[in-house]
Formats: sequence, C-alpha cells, structure tokens
Amino acid sequence: DLPNREKRTSRDVLSRLYRGLVHSRHGGRVLKQRHERKLACPITEAFAALVEVVGHGRWGGTLLVGGATPLKPGCRYEQKRGTMLRRGRVLACQRPVSITLQEVLLDPPCCVQLRLHWRLEPVADGSCVLLDARYLLNGVAILRRRHWRERITSHCTRMLGALEQRVLAKET
Repeated sequence: DLPNREKRTSRDVLSRLYRGLVHSRHGGRVLKQRHERKLACPITEAFAALVEVVGHGRWGGTLLVGGATPLKPGCRYEQKRGTMLRRGRVLACQRPVSITLQEVLLDPPCCVQLRLHWRLEPVADGSCVLLDARYLLNGVAILRRRHWRERITSHCTRMLGALEQRVLAKET
C-alpha cells in the first residue's frame, strides 16, 4: 500500500489546482486591453455613431430602469444571447468625449466583471476612438483565461469595426 499522501485522485489534483488558481496573485489581477481606431469624421458625429453601436447589443435588449435615457449614469440594462447573460450599467457619459460601462458577463459556470471605457479625441483629419477594456475573471473563468481574452478582444474589434461602418454609412 502507498502512504496516504501518495493516494491522490485526479479529482483531488484538479481541486488543489483550482484552489491554487483562485487564491494566487494572478487570479485576482485585473487584466487590460487597449484598442484604437481612427475615423474620418468630426468628434460629434463619431460620438453619435458610438451611442448607436454600443446601444445596439445592450439597451436594445431590456432596460431595467423604466423610462430612463439609456446614456444616463446609473441606467441598468440586461441582454441575453445564447447561454451568456450580460448585465450592466452606465457609469459615466460625458458628451461627446467618453462613455464608461460596467458589466458582468455570466456564462455558467463562468463570471467575468468587465469595464469598457470609450474615449474620443479630435485629431487633424477626424477623430480617434480609444477603447479600454478591463476585466476580472472569477470562479471557473480563471481556468479559461485565454478563451476570455480572445472573446473580449474579438468583441472590442467587432464594436470598433461596426462603429467605422456606421460612420461610413452616414457619410454616403
């Protein structure tokens, strides 16, 4: 017979690994991404297009605060696509400069806290949109770090692409 410490099942090993990841200094770290896109339009037109693009997949769903203007700070929204539930609120809206949203992405058993901050800056030939994404992985999401990094990157890329298409559509 092997001593007790030698008798480890795969479940025990996974349990220890998971506990180690949850309590490690890497598990509680806020991860960051920055995306940038230049647009050939004034900042006010870029902001109007940004509101439309951001609102399409968010308050195009269910607004939880009845009758509120979607870009009013404190306004809450909820959107479900497939198995993922997106719950969020508008933290700040400074027209026509920035929008900040805080969201919780629930895709059982994963939970991700996400903060999106769009900032518009005027440049010589139009405007520049900076999108900062900060996220914290909770629970099982820590084990799927690469998946969530790729998913958030693709979401940000799609949002900026849709914004660019919206601006081009308004020009024609």
